[in-house]
Order: sequence, then C-alpha cells, then structure tokens
Amino acid sequence: MSSIGPVLVTGGNGFIAYHIIAKILEEEPDCSIHSIDVNIDRNRHPNPNVHYHHSDLACVEDVQRIMQIARPVTIFHTASPGFSDAPESAYQRIIVDGAHHLLDAAVKVNTVRALVNTSTPGVINDNHTDLIDTTEEMPILRPAQQKRVYCIAKADAEDAIQAANRNSGQDDRGILTCAIRPGLVFGERDVGSLGKMFAVARQGKTRFQIGNGQNPYDFIYVGNLADAHLLAAHALLNAWGKPSPADASTRRAVSALAGNPVRSEDIVVIPKWVGLTLGFQNEWVAWIISGGTRPANMTREGIRFSTLIRTLNGNKAKQVLGYRPKVGMQEGLERSVRWFMENAEREA
Repeated sequence: MSSIGPVLVTGGNGFIAYHIIAKILEEEPDCSIHSIDVNIDRNRHPNPNVHYHHSDLACVEDVQRIMQIARPVTIFHTASPGFSDAPESAYQRIIVDGAHHLLDAAVKVNTVRALVNTSTPGVINDNHTDLIDTTEEMPILRPAQQKRVYCIAKADAEDAIQAANRNSGQDDRGILTCAIRPGLVFGERDVGSLGKMFAVARQGKTRFQIGNGQNPYDFIYVGNLADAHLLAAHALLNAWGKPSPADASTRRAVSALAGNPVRSEDIVVIPKWVGLTLGFQNEWVAWIISGGTRPANMTREGIRFSTLIRTLNGNKAKQVLGYRPKVGMQEGLERSVRWFMENAEREA
C-alpha cells in the first residue's frame, strides 16, 4: 500500500478531520500531518507528528506559508463553515476562494499527488426534492434551481477541484483529485447534528415528530467515512503518474441510548405544514429578539430538510475503492452516544 504522507488536512481540528487524522495515525504512526484551522484548541491529537497551524483558508498568504511548511503528498480538504450558521460571505471566502488558494499553493509547492475533497450531496439537491438511491451521475444544480448559498459555494469548489485533476501542467504527474459526498455524518465529537440530537434526547423531547416519519435518510458513521477518505487517497496515489483511464428513527435510537426511550404509542406526530408554520414563527421571533443577528433554533428550511427522502447509492465507492463500512449503524450510535454520555458526566 502506498505511503500517504506527508499530509495536509484543511479544517484539521473539525469533527470529520479529527477522525481522518486518527485513521492516518493507525495506518502510519510516524506520518507527518499538518492541520490548517482557524480554531486549533479543539479536537487535537497529542501525537508529536501532528502539527496544528492557526491559519485561514481565505488568506492566500496563510495557505501558501503552511503549504511550504507541510510540503504534502496528500491533501484532505474538509474545511467548511457550518451548513447554516455562517454569514453568506463566509461561504464564498472559505469554500470557494479557499479552494482556489489551496489549489494554487498545491501547484506551486509541486509535491502534491492526491487531493480528496469532502463535499456534500447538497450540490445535487435543491433541499425540496427527494433524492432516492442517488448516484454520482446526477447533475450539479445551479441558480435559480439551487437557492442555498452553501450548496452553490460547495458546487463551485467542486468544479475548481475537479478541473485541477491532472491539469497542473505536469502531464500524467499532475495532481489527482476526487470528491466524496457523504450523507449526514455522525459519531464521537459530533457537537453539531448528533450533539443536538443528544441534547434533545436528554430533555426527553424526542416523542415529537414532524411529518409521518417514513422518509428514509442516509446517515454515515464518521469512522466509516474516514476509512473512505483514506481509500480514496490511496486510489489516487496508486493512479498517480499513470495515464488517465479511457431519518427520525435515528433520533429515537439516540434517545433510547441516552436513557430516555420513547414508546411508539407516545409519539406525537406534527404535520409538516404545522412544522413549517412553527418554523416561520420561530424565525420571526428570533429576528425580532436579536435584531436579525441570531438564527432561529427551528426554521422552515430545517423542517423541509428533515422531512425529505435522501438516500445515496454507494456502489461506486464499493466498486472503485473497495469501500465496506466496518461499523454498523447501531454500533456507531452506541459508540457516539457513549462518548457524549462520558463527556457530559465529566462536565457536570
């Protein structure tokens, strides 16, 4: 198996990146790993081979400087502002401009062979229409069909990274790139999605259900996703230098593991239209109270998003990368909730 290092991880102190770095260290304990992040105080590995650099992808000088220090063979590009919490300007600066800064620096350093981009299935979804057993052949959506600024930015970044594939002026030795579009990721240290589910579960509020609860929705355990990233990197590295070839049930599972099981007869079903009305009211209340500076906890977009069908076909990852999930959903949930329970007890 090809050596993966040295490695540069953007957003290296984030939830997904933490687990990618852990997998790299399992595979290559002596691998030199460099992280770019604006917050280097969270999710740190104590391994002396992991170097954390406080820097901003939106700053071209920062990216150029760290790239020259790291001189990576492999880049895992995971950096991104939150799905819905960041100001709109951040999406352009960090996602789009940051991707271009990263690519420019990678070409200049002339050591990079593989770049794995963590993207989102949102680039092929308008967040109103169901996705059913969706494959990579689905077209990327553009405005006006795509209205979500985050997804537009992720699509633009995907385009730039894909265009850079084998296109750095080095013939067959150009940088090889690929994109991974995972479903909703959960696992230990997931203070976003699973952290919110855990908080609701501890409060005993998971008996409230918006919609009929029959919409399948793909989740992926973060350890499995980290495995997929490393498989993708190895596939790119092995191809380098060669010619180009011619859902609601999850919340209740979290609740049960957190000690607040919900019986089916206790479930309160709230029609989707009622949820949308409540979301509208919450948006206005949050706007009035905060003067437009704080988003609502419950929004119409969140309601629409949580009641969609969103299933993704993973056959290409299995066929091309040999990907097989090592951790099942139930075990992944048990590991994740156990981490939150242990850390909640430490903080209590």
